[in-house]
Amino acid sequence: MILHYLRIAWRNLLKYRTQSVVSILGLAVGLACFALSAFWVHYEMTYDSFHRDADRLYLVGVNDDSFGGSSASYTPQALGRYLKEHYSEIEDYCLFEMGTFFVVKDNRMLELPMLKPDTTALRMLDIRTLDGDESFLRSASEADSRIAITEKTARLLFGTTDVIGQTVTDANWNKEYTIGSVVSDWGVHTNFPYAFLGNGSSRAGWDDYTYRTLVKVKPGTDVSRLLEKMNAHFPEELTKSKYRATTGLTRFYLEPLTGLRATEGFILKNNQTVQFRYITWFAAVGVLIIVCAFLNYLTIYADRFRTRRREMALRQICGAGLRSLVALLCTDFLLTVLASLVVGMVLVELLMPAFLRYSLIQDADFSVYRSALLYITCVSAVMMAVVVLSVWLFQKRSLHGNIHTGNALSGTVWRKGSVVLQLTVCLAFIFCTVAMQMQLHHLRSVDTGLDYRERAAMSIWMGVDMNVWAEKIKALPMVTEVVRPAYWPLLGEGAYSSYQIDGCTGMEGRLEQPLTFDEVLAGEEFFRFYDMQLLAGEWVSAKSEYQQVNIMESTARRMGWSPEEAVGKQLFFVNRETEPMTVIGVVKDCAYKSPTAELPNTVFVNTDRVEWMHARCFVLFKYRPGTWDECRRRIEEMQRAELPDRKLFLYSEEECYNNYLKSEDALSSLLGFSSVVCILISIFGIYSLVTLACERRRKEIAIRKVNGATVRDILALFFREYALLLVVSSLIAFPAAWWAMKRWIENYNRQVEIGVLPFLFIFAGIAACVAASIGHRIWKTANENPAEVIKSE
Repeated sequence: MILHYLRIAWRNLLKYRTQSVVSILGLAVGLACFALSAFWVHYEMTYDSFHRDADRLYLVGVNDDSFGGSSASYTPQALGRYLKEHYSEIEDYCLFEMGTFFVVKDNRMLELPMLKPDTTALRMLDIRTLDGDESFLRSASEADSRIAITEKTARLLFGTTDVIGQTVTDANWNKEYTIGSVVSDWGVHTNFPYAFLGNGSSRAGWDDYTYRTLVKVKPGTDVSRLLEKMNAHFPEELTKSKYRATTGLTRFYLEPLTGLRATEGFILKNNQTVQFRYITWFAAVGVLIIVCAFLNYLTIYADRFRTRRREMALRQICGAGLRSLVALLCTDFLLTVLASLVVGMVLVELLMPAFLRYSLIQDADFSVYRSALLYITCVSAVMMAVVVLSVWLFQKRSLHGNIHTGNALSGTVWRKGSVVLQLTVCLAFIFCTVAMQMQLHHLRSVDTGLDYRERAAMSIWMGVDMNVWAEKIKALPMVTEVVRPAYWPLLGEGAYSSYQIDGCTGMEGRLEQPLTFDEVLAGEEFFRFYDMQLLAGEWVSAKSEYQQVNIMESTARRMGWSPEEAVGKQLFFVNRETEPMTVIGVVKDCAYKSPTAELPNTVFVNTDRVEWMHARCFVLFKYRPGTWDECRRRIEEMQRAELPDRKLFLYSEEECYNNYLKSEDALSSLLGFSSVVCILISIFGIYSLVTLACERRRKEIAIRKVNGATVRDILALFFREYALLLVVSSLIAFPAAWWAMKRWIENYNRQVEIGVLPFLFIFAGIAACVAASIGHRIWKTANENPAEVIKSE
């Protein structure tokens, strides 16, 4: 009997080959989207989950608006013990510092991560000694010249793991270390990777924010309530330091160790291609694609079931019961599901290499096939329920009603509802993609207050005469202009310092919450290099004193001044013993920070008054369009040939700005791909439904032609129906998508205006696609000989 059911299912697949192909491809694409998005989300949510009691480990952070930020996870050494002693909910804590170990290997500088654990971290975290003795790590002596190395790093640098007693030099500090032990590592699936373990800075107390603090809460702890208690009794030691009268810190954050990837501000952008919230959006998009594909399949199934009612009724007359009818239909859909599984897994395998490169996923222990099996199981379970329900409803009807099916209103409503939903999702995706591209183009093309294109910066730290390198850069044929090494690149590095202001000219008293100001090294050649614009006053120049500064327009307006009014005003430091800053000019706002962040309060100071910073300054230069790759290659070759043991900093300001939009570009690509998928699913779904409708209405069309209807009349009949469905879909999709994108665009400090044209173009484009997909099929049906059709019916 099973072979009979399989034979019938195969015949039905061939009989309705168009609908079958559409169903299989739709379910296969849904499977690929679901499997990859679930795989990605699971990978991001399981960082550091290998630690003991990882679900009870939390990273402690504090609010910090320095350099335009909102929070920081660097804390003083004394904080861990304080929290353990004052809050019974905290079972244990540990501290560690993060750093970079610079090693020269084969004439190349390698930057390897280094972890400097406190003795508490060695006790609490999973670090195993594989060879040697790690007791030196418990000495807490920065002067100790021993170091621990991981197996992977030992093989990279020495080609073997037998490295006890070998030496390795940190090129940044020119300090030689002796390898005292070989230890295990945490792999790459961690937010705190390390290649070396060494002793920390031993800076105790409350003044130096260099440590990461992890706390382990007791089982059953209400973390939100614990955080409320911690903020209600914020330690006074954190509100001040020996460096400043007030730090501006007022509250704690407790972030789950396994959830740091979802916490903006804790993860560096170069360690994450796409922000976690955009990954969840991609997963939601995948779910919508699945819904469209599955609903498309259900619609086709329902239409085919109605056309097979006579067959089902005849089987019932011949003695078929509920079980046999369910088995027949289940075999039908299981064959479709099996085919979609095969096609879907082929798609996954084809997309996997590019997906892994795109998502930066490495060493994943979660198989994508689990997601695929879950998807197939869910689809099969839902379809089983649909089959049982449809057969049960079929048996509830009279035999006469099943044999003489007719066109039920419920079937028409279901079919039209399916088309509306698919078109709605399709239109919404397309509009979101178009709006996102418009916003990204706006951010790149609108006046940003500075010109960052074809501009770059380089420096070699430390102890290098950058004036010599300025001449070397100037000699390159692709370089058109060089600025002396007295500045920092505005996008690559930004401010070199920050301080707090709590008063200004005309203000009575002091601000309760001081404002943080970024301090940027500047001069006339610096402003010319970036083509910045002066709105009022004069530029900071070589004759300007240190306290004579330029500020940005947004900074002036936050202080309650117009650009003209700001000139001559003073800004008072929290420490009033320090001479106040005097504004001598106002600069047009320049977007040197992320476009999702508010422009920071910024002052530009005369770089010649802080010459002690020149040893760390950069050579700024312009290059010819299209020559950056060659320019970078030449500079890197010169550095490796002459100073391989020094750290090279080399930035393209345009690349730095594009890095701010890296997540948005990735999301736009994902949405673009999803839009194409939704268009294909919707168009092919509509085409298959039209094919079934034409097959079912052949007699009606023939009678209309006998009564004088022309081919144009019949085409208009179908086109009016689908045009109305497209209008209804647009009325639902466009307002919802506009609202969603409006909310998203509001996150940016420069926003594009979305006019009427995108709506019109999208509507016209989808209308053309729908017309093209159904026109041929309707034309073919409308041109059939009505006499032959009526005779066959």
